[in-house]
Amino acid sequence: MTLIILILLIIGMIVGYRRGFVLQFFHLVGTIAAVIIAALNFEHLASRLDLILPYPSTTETLANPIFPDIVNAEYAYYDMSAFFVIFIVTKIVIQLIVSAFDYFQQIPVFGIVGEIIGAILGLFEIIYVLVVILFMLSMVPLEFIQTSIQDSGLAKFILEHTFILSDRFMEWLQIES
Repeated sequence: MTLIILILLIIGMIVGYRRGFVLQFFHLVGTIAAVIIAALNFEHLASRLDLILPYPSTTETLANPIFPDIVNAEYAYYDMSAFFVIFIVTKIVIQLIVSAFDYFQQIPVFGIVGEIIGAILGLFEIIYVLVVILFMLSMVPLEFIQTSIQDSGLAKFILEHTFILSDRFMEWLQIES
């Protein structure tokens, strides 16, 4: 899991570098907007999601080793699933809108400094996307997923210490920290 995360972080930086400061800034704002839109609306979808999305049951009751203080694993699963669906749909729509501004990539605003700032913003964007993905995966009660996240120090660090977002997810999913 750590290797996959490191590869994704490097890819995020490369993409940010190639986009440059201005275009990557738009993409980062789009990702943050997708998180905000999902945060404002996930509860509405989560209350209906249990009708169409079954909670993955295992033969044995698996306590969540990543978040042992979770109040209700099934509700957290539906909440995170709803958040994830809304986030992905919103992110795709925003990506389509932002792609109209791809010509900004050809405008060298700050030269190499702009590309380096773009790489840093690309890193921030991929970290926020990884937080959403890792929180979603951490709610799936399958042992191999739980174990791979639990065994990855980088995954746990991202889940627990990402600026603002980690605390908000723990609050939304009613996890006592």
